[in-house]
Amino acid sequence: MVARQLTSSPGSSRGGTPTRHPGLAGELTTGYTLGWTVLLLVAAICAMVPAARWVAHHELALALHIRIGPAPPPTLAAAGWLVVNNVRATGWPLLAVGLGVDRHGRGLRRVVHTAVLVSLAANLLPVAAAIGVYRSQIIPYLPHLPLELYAITTGPATWLITTRQPISRRQLATVAVSILGALAGAAVLETWAVPHR
Repeated sequence: MVARQLTSSPGSSRGGTPTRHPGLAGELTTGYTLGWTVLLLVAAICAMVPAARWVAHHELALALHIRIGPAPPPTLAAAGWLVVNNVRATGWPLLAVGLGVDRHGRGLRRVVHTAVLVSLAANLLPVAAAIGVYRSQIIPYLPHLPLELYAITTGPATWLITTRQPISRRQLATVAVSILGALAGAAVLETWAVPHR
């Protein structure tokens, strides 16, 4: 049912022949795939290029001297804080979509567009750099990454999609619920499924 709400109906091409647009679900899948591609590419660069460690440390403020250790004991409060913090960090582009900022002039749209791309980089690059620097040591602490990456890419992708084609309120609500569900699942995994003291 969710997939049905996220897909679009057939359109027509210039020649009058019906074409099938990928719809919102297809576009979001593309965004998620691109997120993984960027994450793995940056991680590989940080793993193989010595200068990338310097960039990760100084430009991304990644504390490379810190040793990875067990997480503190899990609590419901910690999981709740993760959900709230991650919704704030990844879901805000949906607010711009819901307010119709994409229809309020080029200047404002460019400002939001830039903020969305900066936010995407700020959420994605430190994770990728940490994977590249710490490699297999960090993997046990990232069971939540697939779900969190979905949220990291879906908010910005939804904004970028709406700058080209409108989406319905129902589709926007479906995307918002999917991000919230993904972040709730990620918080549970990040709180309880990692090594603890």
